[in-house]
Amino acid sequence: MTETALQYQKARRTHWDRIADKKQSSYPAVYYHRRLRKIYQFLVPPGQKVLEIGCSTGDLLSRLKPSLGVGIDLSGQMVKRGAKRYPRIHFMQGDAHHLCLNKKFDVIILSDLVNDLWDVQSVFEEIREIATPRTRIIINTYSRLWELPLTVAQHLGLATQLLPQNWLTAEDLTGLLNIADIEVIRHWAEVLWPLNTPLLSRFFNRFVAKIWPFRYLDLANFIIARPIAKPELRKPLVSVIVPVRNEAGNIPQIFARTSGMGGGTEHHNNQ
Repeated sequence: MTETALQYQKARRTHWDRIADKKQSSYPAVYYHRRLRKIYQFLVPPGQKVLEIGCSTGDLLSRLKPSLGVGIDLSGQMVKRGAKRYPRIHFMQGDAHHLCLNKKFDVIILSDLVNDLWDVQSVFEEIREIATPRTRIIINTYSRLWELPLTVAQHLGLATQLLPQNWLTAEDLTGLLNIADIEVIRHWAEVLWPLNTPLLSRFFNRFVAKIWPFRYLDLANFIIARPIAKPELRKPLVSVIVPVRNEAGNIPQIFARTSGMGGGTEHHNNQ
């Protein structure tokens, strides 16, 4: 990585370490994260091999009850807290741009992560290497329409403080995924009312958030994608043609001296 990229990552690591030190269960935005967990529990059946990149303290990953749960986060403090809270989850401090994993997963999750990355394309290419054709990649990220409301909410202490974001749209992410040979199966939006307000939050998020035109105002964009199966590469067949006359006795020797080429060699005798 370049020096600029390293400085960017260092700033993010320091920021999320600081957030981890002051994170509390009574945080005003806890309802939003609870809603995300319910959505993911609907999308991911128990017993899967699940990797979450940018796992924070593992609250989401643990709720999915994976047979193998691996959480990676840039923040060492997040990883340390998560490992104490959820000993059955395998936590690793690491950079999403350099995963260095030798396992394949059924589900790979990036929850509220892509807008915080230095190089989104590079991360998608890393994911492609640890996915199988049956792997499902699930992404959720803030809608660009919420940039100003979230900035206001952060100043009021109603949302987690964020450093400058990428603010990628679903269309942006679809294009980047396609470049990495990953295709989008489905995308939609969720969470119209991100605060825990009796009656209102349930009504808006379960019903109004699904209705046109209100669904275009939802806070979270969701994407489900899968790797594009690579075609099997076969070596080409090679034809050896001997255009001769009156050489019937020599042709078998010529073929015998011709070594195999490509995926196989065809011999033709044109007399």
